[in-house]
Amino acid sequence: MLENAYADAYQIVREALGALVPPARETVAQYASLNRRLTNQGGGFVGRWHHEKAPYLVAPMETLTRLDYLTTVVVGPGQSGKTEIAQNWLLKSVANDPGDMLWYMQTDPGLEAFVKSRINTQIDGHAEMAMQLGTRPVDDSLHFKRFAGMRVEFLSANDNNLINKSAPRIVADEVDAYPESLGDVKALLDVRRQTFGRQSMLLALSHPDRARGLIPERDWTAGIMALYGDSDRRVWYWPCPHCGAWSSPVPIAARHMAMTYPEEGTLDEIEEKARLVCPVNGCLIEDRHRRAMNLAAYRSSFGGWIGDGQELSQDGVVSGDLVARKSAGFWIVGTMSPFILGGIGGLARARVKAERESEIDGDDKSLRQVVVKQWGFPYAPKRGIGSLDANVLADRCEPDLKIAVVPEGVRFLTGSCDANGGRFEWLVRGWGVGGESWVIDKGRVNGDPATSPEDWDLLLPVIQHTYPLADGSGRRMPIRAFGFDSGGEAGVTQQAYAAWRRWRKLDGVVRLYGRIAGRDAWTVLPTKGANTLMAPRLQVTYPDTARKSNRAAAGGTVPVAQFNPNSFKDDLAGQLQKADLGDWYVHFPYVLRSPEEPHLWFEQLTSEIRLKNGRWEKAVRGRRNEALDLMVLAHVVAHLHGLSQIDWMKPPAWAAPWDKNTSLIAGAPTKTSPAPSGATAIPDGVSPKNPKSAVHRFR
Repeated sequence: MLENAYADAYQIVREALGALVPPARETVAQYASLNRRLTNQGGGFVGRWHHEKAPYLVAPMETLTRLDYLTTVVVGPGQSGKTEIAQNWLLKSVANDPGDMLWYMQTDPGLEAFVKSRINTQIDGHAEMAMQLGTRPVDDSLHFKRFAGMRVEFLSANDNNLINKSAPRIVADEVDAYPESLGDVKALLDVRRQTFGRQSMLLALSHPDRARGLIPERDWTAGIMALYGDSDRRVWYWPCPHCGAWSSPVPIAARHMAMTYPEEGTLDEIEEKARLVCPVNGCLIEDRHRRAMNLAAYRSSFGGWIGDGQELSQDGVVSGDLVARKSAGFWIVGTMSPFILGGIGGLARARVKAERESEIDGDDKSLRQVVVKQWGFPYAPKRGIGSLDANVLADRCEPDLKIAVVPEGVRFLTGSCDANGGRFEWLVRGWGVGGESWVIDKGRVNGDPATSPEDWDLLLPVIQHTYPLADGSGRRMPIRAFGFDSGGEAGVTQQAYAAWRRWRKLDGVVRLYGRIAGRDAWTVLPTKGANTLMAPRLQVTYPDTARKSNRAAAGGTVPVAQFNPNSFKDDLAGQLQKADLGDWYVHFPYVLRSPEEPHLWFEQLTSEIRLKNGRWEKAVRGRRNEALDLMVLAHVVAHLHGLSQIDWMKPPAWAAPWDKNTSLIAGAPTKTSPAPSGATAIPDGVSPKNPKSAVHRFR
C-alpha cells in the first residue's frame, strides 16, 4: 500500500529534464500538419489536418513564429478557415512553445459560445492540450485557461479589458466588430505586448466591414483593412486551368480574376452559370477547378502569395523582392475558400438576390453582409450625391479655368463659410444665366471658431475680397452676399452672432438690401440648417429677439438664414448630375483635383447619400463633407438674393452682363489674366494678435 503513495522518481526526473529540452524548430503550419485533428461536432470534416484543403492558410501560420514580423493580418470572409490559424497557434503554443496569450473577440456572449464550441472541443481532441490544462477550477473557465507554462485569457474587446493586461501573443478576432469608440485597436493592443519586443506577435483577423472601397488612401482608414494597408499586402495568385496564365481572385491584384454570371434570369440559372473569368485569355472556369488551382498555387515556388515589391508574370515568374515591413498581410476572398456553400454559384446567387432586394426596399444591409462576409470584399456604398463618383466629377474639371478669376458668364458671386475643427473653411461660387455656376475660389482660415473673436475677424478680408474678371480689363467683382454656419461645437453660435454685430458697425460690410420674396436679403449673415425633414426651404429669422422681424432688422438684431439642408442637397444633386452645359451646370477649375486619386475635395463633395426618407447622411461616418456643405450654403445665399426668380432677359443691374453690371469695380487694364493664387493669403492673412491664424487656399 505504501509503495503506491509515492511518486515515481524516474518519471519526475524524466519530466524535469524534458522541461529543459528546447521546443522543436517548426512553424505553426508544420506542427498543425503533424498534430492537428479536426473534430467538428454536428457535421463537417473530421480527421487529421491537411494543408491541401485550404492551402492559403499555410503562409499566415508560418509568419507567426518569425522574428522579422510583429503582426500578422488576415482579411477574409466567413467560412474561409482564418480562425483555424489562431487555433493552430494555440495548439503549438500549449504543446511545445508556451507563451501567455490574450484572445479578444467582439462580445462576451460570442466569446463564450466560441470557447464552448471550438476551444473546449479542441482541448478534448488533443491529449497534448488536455494533459497540460490545470486541474483547479480556476484553471479552466470560459474566460481563462491555465496550461503548463502559460495562460490564455479570452476577453471581449472593451476599454476595461484593454488595460492592465500583457502577453507576448495576442489574437484579435473579428476586429471590425469591435466598438468604434475604441479607436485604433492595434495601437491599444501594441501596448499590451510592448515589453516583449521582437518576441511578441499580434494576429489580427476579420471580415473587411469597416472599409468602404478599394482605394487604400480613401477607404482603408479603420479596421482590418487599415492594418492590411500597413502590411506587405500579399494577394493570392493561381493559374488558369485552361491556358495556365496566372492571375488573382483578389480585386486589387494587377490581374484580377473576376466572376461572371447572368444579370437576368432566375436565381437557379444564375447559380448554375456562374464562372470565373481568366483576365489574360478570357477562359471560363468552372467551380470544380478551384481546388486544383489552389493546390497549384501552394506548390509553386512562391507558395501562392505575392506582396508589395513583387511582380508575377503571366507565366508564373516572380520578380522583385517583398518589401520589408513589420506586418505580414494576407487577403482571402470567397472564391478561394473550399467551405463556401454552393461554391462560386452560391456566391453569385447570394449577391444577385441581395441586390434585387436592395433595389426593391432601398436597404443595402443584406447586400453589405453578402459582399463582406461571403465574398470577402469591402462594401462600397453608393458613391455620394446622386450616386455620382468623385472621380467622375473630377474628370469634369476644366484646365482653362483659373482659380480666383471670374470667368466669362458669371454675373454675381456668393460666399460661404463652415466653422469647425479649429478652422474656417470657405468657398466662393459664381452664378450665371439659368443658375449655371462656377467654383471661383476656396480656402481655409486657421483659428478657433468657438472662443476667439480675433479669428472670426480674419474672415473680413475674405468677405471683402474682389475678384478680377478674366477679360483683362482690370475690373473686379465683389462678393454680393456671404453666409457663414452658426452651428457646431459649443461656443460657435455665440461667437458667430458677436462677429456679425461687430461687422454691422463697420462701414460697408453688412448691409440690408431689402426684402426679396418676403425675406430680408443681407450682404452677410449667419446660417443654420434645420433638423426636420419638413422644415421650410428658407426663411430669415431673428432668434435672439421676440420682436417682429422688421423691427429686429432695423434695430440691428442678428438675422439667421434657416434653411432645409435636405432640400438644397437635392438641388445640388441635380446640378451635379447635369452633364451638358447650360442651366444649373457646375464648372470646376482643374486646380481642385488632387495630384492623383483619390481627389479629396470631390470625395468631400460626394460624401453623403440620400436615404429613402429624403434625409441626407454621410455614407461613411467620420468622412469629411465640408465641400458639400459649402456648395450648398453658397446656393442658399444665392437663393436668398433671388437667384431662382431672376428674369435673365431683364436681370437686375447687379446680375447684368459685365458691360452693364453695376456691382463691378473699375481698375487698370491688365495684359494677361492674373495667375492662380496658389496657397497665398488674402491679403497676407496673419493676425497680429494671433499669428497662427492664417488664411490659406487649397488646403
